[in-house]
Amino acid sequence: MSQNYPPFVVFPDLNCAIRLPSGVEYRGKLRQHPSNDVDGEHWYEGYVRAEHKDHVTADTNLKDRFNRDGLRPEYFHPQSNAEPLRVKLNRIPAAKRTEKNADTLVGEIWNHEGLWTVVASPSASPSLHVAGTVVPSRHELDHKGSRIRQYHADPVAQDNEPTPAPAPRKTKAGGNAARPA
Repeated sequence: MSQNYPPFVVFPDLNCAIRLPSGVEYRGKLRQHPSNDVDGEHWYEGYVRAEHKDHVTADTNLKDRFNRDGLRPEYFHPQSNAEPLRVKLNRIPAAKRTEKNADTLVGEIWNHEGLWTVVASPSASPSLHVAGTVVPSRHELDHKGSRIRQYHADPVAQDNEPTPAPAPRKTKAGGNAARPA
């Protein structure tokens, strides 16, 4: 996937591409469905497939375990209906909408690394239908054993210990002078 695009994109033909903060890339096709609640609004769903062979294998193992047992990790929220590699994007509920987030779509994707949250909105670009970003789910951030907590924009302190400030760099002259611009 080109680095020119945002981490989550849906093209006008509803093909989508996802680049997770961990570096895993996915491609797939979404379907557009009319909203049952609001005329003229749509929601999207579809399945994606990893681009790299090792990720395909890990995701296949996840799907096999899910299809065999039907279990989701205990730290997922109780109403979770997440399925491996299934992307579902819904509008923010009308009761929680503001002027700024009225067009925002929110969804989840569960892969072999964990549960990710997708936040997207319609794109102003004619070459993109929807564009957005992907971050670790808040349920992953609360889970101590999460493998993807480290990819959150505001890292969660692992042991609640303050991080020491970095020591000033020494110059060749041996002093702590600032570097020229």
